[in-house]
Amino acid sequence: MLNESHVELLLLSGFGELNHLRYLYFSITCIGYLLILLLNVSIFSLICAKPRLHQPMFIFLASLMLNTLIGCAAFYPKLLDNLLREVQLISRTSCLLQAFFVHMNVSVEWNILTVMAYDRYAAISHPLTYHSLLSSSMVYRLLAAAWLFPFAANMCLLSLSSTLPLCASKVSRTFCDNRSITYLLCVDISVISLMELVFASTTVFLPLLVIFCCYVKILSVSFHLSWSSRANKALSTCIHHLVTYCSFVTSIVFEVIQPTLAGKNLPHQFRVIMSMEGFLLPPLLNPLIYGINWPTSKTASDRCSDRRTGLYM
Repeated sequence: MLNESHVELLLLSGFGELNHLRYLYFSITCIGYLLILLLNVSIFSLICAKPRLHQPMFIFLASLMLNTLIGCAAFYPKLLDNLLREVQLISRTSCLLQAFFVHMNVSVEWNILTVMAYDRYAAISHPLTYHSLLSSSMVYRLLAAAWLFPFAANMCLLSLSSTLPLCASKVSRTFCDNRSITYLLCVDISVISLMELVFASTTVFLPLLVIFCCYVKILSVSFHLSWSSRANKALSTCIHHLVTYCSFVTSIVFEVIQPTLAGKNLPHQFRVIMSMEGFLLPPLLNPLIYGINWPTSKTASDRCSDRRTGLYM
């Protein structure tokens, strides 16, 4: 058992033996990160620069891109640095900060996707009162809640974990997260585990319930529209959000099943890629989903502003 005062550096053992492939992995990862930066900064900058895009759905989208940029900034630079090193070490403070931002990224993204689902519900189920339901003040209150609750919850976990002694220094992943740090503690972790469970329940299941209810109502309203073309148009506005949501849920599923795959006879590279999927697929896919149809989205947005129906994107 290690003396707690000596555990200042942690070993990220999830990389395995990189050997001569480290430069290939570094090049691929670097290109991926630069592409993520290019796509997300482009969408975010365009929304900020165009006043006519300062509408609820686009504001939520800009917040989603910003969250992606912050999360990736906490993940990729250290990953790139470790890929070039023989031994992948990280200080305890840096590990705690990375875990904080990783969990912040997941929680905030889930919350933003939830308010985007509510936006679609308001636009389709209440088109005439859409701008009243999602006024500017309401939009910013929803975004404040989406960011501040995860910040407060993760700050509590960070503060608690940072004061407890460590009895081990080996993190069996390529990055730090709360669960990995908790396993290194010398003390009983039941309180921290309970806090994580409560936090996860409110972060995952409550938004999931809201999204489910929103889409049940959307489908109900769509099927009761008089003309099928109107129903198709209403449903088509949700496709972007649904694809984004599904890619995010896929990354969450990969993360949840990681412990069950530890003892399986799977290639190490495959398990490493799966563990990082949340920072690979959604950051690349999200801006592409909205960017591919960007001209159509702008036209629809302008048309909605004129007709005040709220059916855009």
